[in-house]
Amino acid sequence: MNETVCITGASRGLGLELARLFYARSYRVFPVVRSSAAAEALLREMPDCRPIMADVADDNCTAVINGALSGQAESLDLLINNAGISGTADGLEQVTTNEVGELFNVHGLGIIRTVQGALPMLERSARPRIINISSRLASLTKTAAGEFNHGGFTYSYRMAKAAQNMLTLCLHQELSERGVHVSAVHPGKILAGCASHDANLTPGEAAERIFEWCRTAGPHNSGQFVEAGAGILPW
Repeated sequence: MNETVCITGASRGLGLELARLFYARSYRVFPVVRSSAAAEALLREMPDCRPIMADVADDNCTAVINGALSGQAESLDLLINNAGISGTADGLEQVTTNEVGELFNVHGLGIIRTVQGALPMLERSARPRIINISSRLASLTKTAAGEFNHGGFTYSYRMAKAAQNMLTLCLHQELSERGVHVSAVHPGKILAGCASHDANLTPGEAAERIFEWCRTAGPHNSGQFVEAGAGILPW
């Protein structure tokens, strides 16, 4: 039987490319989007996908995701937490607590919501996997070494992604005992609207790398922070 995947933030960019790729490989795809217009666009392109309209920034998404999955699938094999937003302020005098809070809500609390909604269905899978799309900017080791000092990267994004990595480790330590793989995956330096100055990958190329990681993910490599297609990153 074909595997089932749920992908958040699937209306554009990396999330859309992931949905397209898994759909083309005959997975049952549940793309999570925030609007009916986005869901309709996905259905025009991928008629057999199962869009879920939910906002990971809202507590209601937990019940919505759980209801959609339990009503249309026997199990969930793979949850890809891709939904994310970028900040704007790269200096202390410009950053606001509202911006930081908004990014923490999406990148951190959003994953708590989606995992809570999807976990009952993941536990019905023979090989359940949770993949959190992280960033090299989440690495405390790389940051402490000064690697990102002059990149113009925002406070809010770096802080939120670092917190997300801690969440990944917490989830791994709890859920590995229940047979669930959990990992943090940096997709590479993607050419997108908020791309870094050194970006060198299209969203489609990044999706291919993540697909290969998801395909090989299991209990043996749970709890890792990796760059898809390159290797392990330091926390």
